[in-house]
Amino acid sequence: MTLSSLPRPARATQQDGVHLAMPVIMGLAACAAMLPYGFTPMDATISFRFIASIAAALMLAAVFADHASLSRSKRHEHNAAAWYLTAGIWLAMCAGTAGAALIPTSHPVIVAVFCMACAGGIEAAVMSTRVAHPQLTGTVRVCMIVFLLTALGCAAAICLDARPAILAAFGVAMGIWGVQMMANLIVRVPDRYLVQWRRYMTRRWTVRGSIPEDARMLTDDDVHEDMQRFLAQYTAGTICCTVCVALSFLALAASVDYTVVLDRIAFIVAGASIVLYLALKPRQSGRPFERFLMRGAAVASLMIVVVFLPSALPQWGAQMPVMIIGVCGVAGLALGFGMISQSNGFYSLALSRIGDGCCFAALCFAPVAALLSAGLVEWLRGIV
Repeated sequence: MTLSSLPRPARATQQDGVHLAMPVIMGLAACAAMLPYGFTPMDATISFRFIASIAAALMLAAVFADHASLSRSKRHEHNAAAWYLTAGIWLAMCAGTAGAALIPTSHPVIVAVFCMACAGGIEAAVMSTRVAHPQLTGTVRVCMIVFLLTALGCAAAICLDARPAILAAFGVAMGIWGVQMMANLIVRVPDRYLVQWRRYMTRRWTVRGSIPEDARMLTDDDVHEDMQRFLAQYTAGTICCTVCVALSFLALAASVDYTVVLDRIAFIVAGASIVLYLALKPRQSGRPFERFLMRGAAVASLMIVVVFLPSALPQWGAQMPVMIIGVCGVAGLALGFGMISQSNGFYSLALSRIGDGCCFAALCFAPVAALLSAGLVEWLRGIV
């Protein structure tokens, strides 16, 4: 009898089912949230009941997901509890997006994002008072911060009567800088931790604050709880920022004024920088999930560039498909060759430094180009 022939525990089978079912449920919830925006205008009473029923159903599903998360947490099934918690926040966001269709406004996209952020933030704030495990508390804290910043940005855009393209450009900028700075924003050393200062400056031990008499080296048990919280915050923050970059870039591409030469050129630069950054940034990560997430976002951003590139370069005409295939092929071969493990020595070091330089250049160019492609200069002129 082999290990593979042994029956798997029932709890592991249930958790595997949760991991497989939750993405499907979240995708169906997103499709349901988009239903009010896809149909032709109906009678006012029917439309109100239809949209309200969708929002209420999604919010009720979020409540059930929260209850399941708390029950799993009490049984110490923390991975399943994290999945249910994420699904509850996602369902609340979808409910806010669907409910925004009931609000008459001249900025439907910004209002939809605002309602989505408010619903998700309220859901995360409520759950923050109910969960106690470090993995769950870290997730809800990051979600609250992200949703608060998103809601404030949407409110500022509505008050200033800004175009959706400008808000999308700010989303691209904040998402990219959030991905870059996430480790510095999340990981911190509490006051009770000893730091091996010898690795950085001297050969002495030091602490943040006064040195206790019973100072000792930390063990894995001492830092286990805090590391769980930090890893949960880092994972949630990276996911939120990466998704924000992809979705904001899609909204930016759909709202760029391609009749203006500066906006067209800035859009091409922004697209190339975003794809390059998301493709090269995973080199600095040792987590497979993070690498696949960013590379998937890079592929999605590249598809957005390919779809909207004929509008940005209308003069190329029939040669556009051939040019796109050639550019993507050359860029893919170059990136793939640079990511392959090379032998030690100057050759490997040179490739690594070239990759770091290209990643840093893309980090600098992407926010500026995104703001320029959104027509920020003309908008500022109109304000002045």
